[in-house]
Amino acid sequence: MNEDRDFSVRSLRNLVPYEAWAELTRQPKPYASDQTLLRQGDGGTHVLALTKGLVKVVRRDRDGRERLLAFRGPGEILGEMAIQCEGERLADVRTMTKCEASLILAEDFQRFVREHQLAHPLAVLASTRLREQTEIHDGAVHERLALALIRLVEVSGVQSFSLTREELAQHIGVGRRSVSEALKLLGPGRVEAAKSRVSVISVESLRKVLDDSISG
Repeated sequence: MNEDRDFSVRSLRNLVPYEAWAELTRQPKPYASDQTLLRQGDGGTHVLALTKGLVKVVRRDRDGRERLLAFRGPGEILGEMAIQCEGERLADVRTMTKCEASLILAEDFQRFVREHQLAHPLAVLASTRLREQTEIHDGAVHERLALALIRLVEVSGVQSFSLTREELAQHIGVGRRSVSEALKLLGPGRVEAAKSRVSVISVESLRKVLDDSISG
């Protein structure tokens, strides 16, 4: 595992003054759980600024299989890549909980980026996200699972999630059975998993799993 891993959460909210973020998100709209906010293949006409809740980014491959690429929490901008690249959306964004988000038209978001000189910071953020998607497939399965759960807690600010073993398997690139075995290895003192819910009991214990993998 990468010894230089940084668990700090970086989002657009962290890159701009409070007043700018408040202006951008002044008209949030509520969304129910299990709702598709952005759809793969659609054009990039707008972005969403997420102010509450947790979403997942899911891509469908040509053979119909789905890959759970990432999780996003409050303070994140959703769908900006399709605008910056002037192309179609590369994945779905689906709510995992009740959410609130503000819709910003493409031209308004592009103006916001220019006014706050965000082109470079957003490029760095995109690079960081790509690195994280690569890292999640590195190491033993229980280490990858520990890393994924730590990041979920950091992104969401909570420690219990509506997630199945199949979704976790999609996210870290293994089979469902491997996830079940990894959950047993981590143990109930660190993680508890029901049929469709996963709860992190001790973030520090999960961090220690990764620290031990580095020192070992």
